[in-house]
Amino acid sequence: MENFKDLPRFRLFPYSCMRCAFWELPDFDDHTPEEKAEKTKRKWFADVRSKFGNCGFIAYVEDKPVGFAQYAPAEFFPSISKYGNLIPSKDAVFLTCLYIPNRELRAKGIGKQMFEKVTSDLRSRGYRAVEAFARTSDTPSDNIPDWYTGPLEFFLKMGFSVKKKNGQIALVRRELV
Repeated sequence: MENFKDLPRFRLFPYSCMRCAFWELPDFDDHTPEEKAEKTKRKWFADVRSKFGNCGFIAYVEDKPVGFAQYAPAEFFPSISKYGNLIPSKDAVFLTCLYIPNRELRAKGIGKQMFEKVTSDLRSRGYRAVEAFARTSDTPSDNIPDWYTGPLEFFLKMGFSVKKKNGQIALVRRELV
């Protein structure tokens, strides 16, 4: 990603997009050194771009980074296994992140525009579907890392349907054709 330096930085590590390697490192947690996480993220982008092509972008408003989207086939995300029997389909691209850190910028259409950019990119490359994990509740779960997923309501508004649920997490899918 050419503009890696612009990845949104907010709150404290490990939640900054630049250093969040949750999907790329199965053992990622609050104790993962920041340098290791950032190096992993950079290497992941380079590897995935060489094998899959574009796999993410940063959203800007008035030249300021305000959001981040990340997606690729599920095989590139080892931490998907943490979600148990929620297994993404091989014919879909998996959306791991569509995030706007600043709560004041949410519900203003930025997420929708970001999602439309993701789907436009995937359609132009011939992909037929996109899948993601969605939170069915805002109550934290002890056994499923739900803070790395978006709210189900957003995905339903974007035309997704629920494929399968496991507690507070749903695997959602949207056809692109």
